[in-house]
Amino acid sequence: MQLFSLIGFSTFILITGVPSLELLSKGANFVLLDLIVGALNVIGLILLYRAFSIGNMSLTAPIAGSFPIFTILLGFVILGQGIGFEKGIAIAIVIFGVLLSGVAPGPDASSNVGQVQKKRSSSGVVSALFASILFGAAYLGLNYGASYFGSVLSVWLVRIGAVLFCFPFFLLTMKKLVLPKDGAWKWLLAMAALDSGGFTALTLGYIYSGNSPAIVTTLSSLLGAVTTILATTIYKDKLTKIQVVGIVILFLGVIIVLNV
Repeated sequence: MQLFSLIGFSTFILITGVPSLELLSKGANFVLLDLIVGALNVIGLILLYRAFSIGNMSLTAPIAGSFPIFTILLGFVILGQGIGFEKGIAIAIVIFGVLLSGVAPGPDASSNVGQVQKKRSSSGVVSALFASILFGAAYLGLNYGASYFGSVLSVWLVRIGAVLFCFPFFLLTMKKLVLPKDGAWKWLLAMAALDSGGFTALTLGYIYSGNSPAIVTTLSSLLGAVTTILATTIYKDKLTKIQVVGIVILFLGVIIVLNV
């Protein structure tokens, strides 16, 4: 997916104009930052896909979608970024909605099957939580790379960082690399297109928001709610009443964030 995305952005850059080496050399620190963002983001994706594969998507997606908590915390602790009282309350409402939307009933632990499912579900939740932490750190860094290089070039550098990480990671952790078969290619292409579009939109949000990553990242946390809704529609995952309330609160919180 990362490779397809990199090829797409590289083609776009070649058509519209290759960036000058002077720009890259003057922003060497931002180049390194974007490459690190790419590595952090792809590690988060690996953990997220692991969470999806072993856990309930309607549960793990909202947990992974809580990454604004870590973007805000890291921005405050490391960079001393303030957000103001009203925006802070609005962000807290969104995060509360994200957390509620991730509350799902656990499997029946009275049977052996239930115990295995519970263990797998817990492992999926842990993977989703670590993915959220990595996404939070990555998106905090992405704000600065995008502010310097612009959207397309910044995402291009992020994809390079992701691909550079992926190849040695898979060579070290997998006994055998197998290429996708049959219809998997079309899904990978679709994922690359959707992910690239979302990532580009996120960087544009950072650029046009007046350097306010906390707000933009909070709005992007809607991905958890959207994934949950799609999971209930496509995979027939059942939502609890608490999850429904959480999704409603999440959308209300987003409306408040946009108006304060």
